[in-house]
Amino acid sequence: MNEVGALPPSIVDILGQNQGYVILVNGKPGVGKTMLAQEIARTFPNTFMIVTSSENTANYKQALTETHPEWDRYHVAVPFWRSDLGDDMSQLSLSEQLSTLTGKTVQLDGYDIIVIDSWTDFLAPYELAKRSELEHVLTETARREGKRLVLISDCSDDNQCSPGTLRAADGVVTLNRLREEQRVYRRIIIEKMRGVPIEQDEFLFTLHGGRFTYIPWYQHRYPAITVEREPISDPSRDMLSTGSRSLDRVLGGGFQKGALNLVELESITAPYLETLYIPFLSNQLQLGRPVIIVLPEGWSSERFVHGLSHFVDRKTIDECVVFFGRQALGRIGNVRPISDDPSKTLQEIRYEANQLARRFDKEVTEFFALDALENKFGPVKTTGMVAEITASLPETETATIMVLGRQQTISSSSLPHSVHIVVREICGVIGIYGISPKTGFLALRPRLAGGFLDYDLLPVL
Repeated sequence: MNEVGALPPSIVDILGQNQGYVILVNGKPGVGKTMLAQEIARTFPNTFMIVTSSENTANYKQALTETHPEWDRYHVAVPFWRSDLGDDMSQLSLSEQLSTLTGKTVQLDGYDIIVIDSWTDFLAPYELAKRSELEHVLTETARREGKRLVLISDCSDDNQCSPGTLRAADGVVTLNRLREEQRVYRRIIIEKMRGVPIEQDEFLFTLHGGRFTYIPWYQHRYPAITVEREPISDPSRDMLSTGSRSLDRVLGGGFQKGALNLVELESITAPYLETLYIPFLSNQLQLGRPVIIVLPEGWSSERFVHGLSHFVDRKTIDECVVFFGRQALGRIGNVRPISDDPSKTLQEIRYEANQLARRFDKEVTEFFALDALENKFGPVKTTGMVAEITASLPETETATIMVLGRQQTISSSSLPHSVHIVVREICGVIGIYGISPKTGFLALRPRLAGGFLDYDLLPVL
């Protein structure tokens, strides 16, 4: 994905073909339709713009002058009051039709993509019957001449868009802005794209940086070349890095020491867990810190070691990590079973933590999956264990990260956390938002060019 500015692949494919096609882009005012149109102009230099308001004209000029310095050559601004359709225009060329309708000379030689923003305002001066006639004439002529016509249409509050256009369009794309849990994200839906196979019909997109940028579905994968990197040091005495500079910025520095840090996952499975634990734990191990891990239900120690060993020496993992698991699965020697008694389990965890701390002369980092404890002891006893662990933290520099599945019986509100972030899937993308500190939706974008499993977070606003 580009750093900034990108269109969904199916839209790029159809606009790049040498055939007539009509795409209707729907959405309420302010959702990002004009930025989508601007991105089309940046991506395809053979785009001609018809802009229907002075405000739109100024926005386009400011956004596109750098990449399209000859702005006056490839656009016309259309006044609201225009001449009637007059006689039958079906025999005219598309250039002649648009020149008649705009009252200005429209030369389309060398321009195969025509964007009208907004189509709603373009139709507004005409009666309903005339609008339908206009839609039919322009769309049929565009197809006949092999032009791609992109119509930017405003929907009203009841989601009603321009009449008749849905039937005339070959492709229909809808943009919307959704509010959930007092947070906002943006979505683009490809409702129809005639003649084009659509592998994915729904995307998140962001207008971050003033550009329309779609976000592909997330795929967890390791870099082609895996390397150790320079570890990220603690940002302050009271905090330690999450292993991602992007997430550190969201949390104001990282996870807090001497406090409970809660990570709530939509599901304690890959890729949600792997994407977060590998950068975090490998960073801690590269800093020489020992780690206690309570394995998630169904995860073996070998599975954790496999992920970490891409970026950390296997010997370091064997020496610096002690695993606790319900079935104590694993052939390596640093795996301990979880006792049938909650108090005894805590004692054994503290014993192993003290042993590691003495051996390495550093505070231990704790990474606990709460589903394993809940399945072993039940939600009430597990909540009590968490409270007991949390009560002893302020007197230490220990960083304790607990992972909670959103489908578990235990509620995040019953846990005395200091940091609380939520990781969930939206439109095939891993999204992150903070309860404490509070943030909106942020899309997780893998960044593998450095040979390390890392990611950026993009605001989806």
